[in-house]
Amino acid sequence: MRSFRSFSNDDRHVMAKHSTIYPSSHELEAVQTLVSTVECALKHVSDWLDQSSSGDVHNQFDSQPADSTEEDDPGDEPSDETEESNECYR
Repeated sequence: MRSFRSFSNDDRHVMAKHSTIYPSSHELEAVQTLVSTVECALKHVSDWLDQSSSGDVHNQFDSQPADSTEEDDPGDEPSDETEESNECYR
């Protein structure tokens, strides 16, 4: 059986290794932000695929060219999509 001293040395080694490889709080926050952004993007893709299976998206996007620069009238209210997309980045 191993002595307690041996376990203690192992613990010190593990803790030293952990402190060298563990990311800083700034790095952890950056990773969490990245993961949240990717999850939100995947949710939007999933929603888009759900809509496209019903045929709604093709009509919505095909009616306006991709390089169109038309702006909304100032009196127009923001769409629900704007609110949803802002929700992901809060």
